[in-house]
Amino acid sequence: MEGCACIEQFRRTDELLIKYQYISDFFIALAYFSIPLELIYFTKKSASFPYRWMLLQFSAFIVLCGATHLINLWTFTKHTQTVDIVMTVTKVTTAVVSCATALTLIHIIPDLLGVKTRELFLKKKADELDREMSLMRSQEDTGRHVRMLIHEIRSTLDRHTILKTTLVELGRTLGLEECAFWMPSRSGSSLELTHTMRHHIPTGPSVEINLPVVNQVLSTNRAIIVPHTSPLARIHPVQGRHVPPEVAAVRVPLLHLSNFHPELLAKSYAIMVLMLPSDSVRKWLAHELELIEVVANQVAVALSQAEILEESM
Repeated sequence: MEGCACIEQFRRTDELLIKYQYISDFFIALAYFSIPLELIYFTKKSASFPYRWMLLQFSAFIVLCGATHLINLWTFTKHTQTVDIVMTVTKVTTAVVSCATALTLIHIIPDLLGVKTRELFLKKKADELDREMSLMRSQEDTGRHVRMLIHEIRSTLDRHTILKTTLVELGRTLGLEECAFWMPSRSGSSLELTHTMRHHIPTGPSVEINLPVVNQVLSTNRAIIVPHTSPLARIHPVQGRHVPPEVAAVRVPLLHLSNFHPELLAKSYAIMVLMLPSDSVRKWLAHELELIEVVANQVAVALSQAEILEESM
């Protein structure tokens, strides 16, 4: 009696396993048959697909795999020899198609990897083009603001207004943390901090004109980068900064009048200093330095006109 109970238990277990296998084969076959339909749908939606024949071959492989699982449903019960023959033919066909698909993929995978490489290359070029277009738009906007600034400083003959307008508008256009003018002293032996963008300087500091950094700025008409620790860069507090700001400087020619005859002397230069925001990764760009040079020359012209007016009055 105990033996019969064990046999009955094993029989129920086998029936349960067969039931699960039957259900599993059904859903596997359903999934296999749905995959080719999805592939065909997306291929038709695609404007260009270079491997349509490979897709048909792969779809046939998927369909045959699904067919083997579907036919396998009839093998769980008593079946005829016809079912065995159909099952054998289907498996043999599936084996042939699967091997052919595997051999075909050997030749296609390198091409697919090449397509991916070209796609990444084109994406990289597109990103570079976007950055260049953004830079061009930024340059165009900056140039437009600088032209407006030049028009504004050329429309006044007051020295203080010219200098203050230049600092404020340059600071707004270039996003500066600070901007200042160092003007030559009466003796010409030093430069005095007279105008800043954000701070009022009642009695500004001075720097000797024979300092190396001052001579470096005065020796060229180009805007150059100066160390943030140089005396010229002491136009804004630097406490508590983790990343020092980049500082640019450019000379501004000043007109010297002698009996109403303008003469440009070697020591008749002011220096304009521009400081980028601190604690940022921003650096001076070439086109920004060129714009600074243009503004410096226009400020020189405006100051010379104001000097002539003051001298004549």
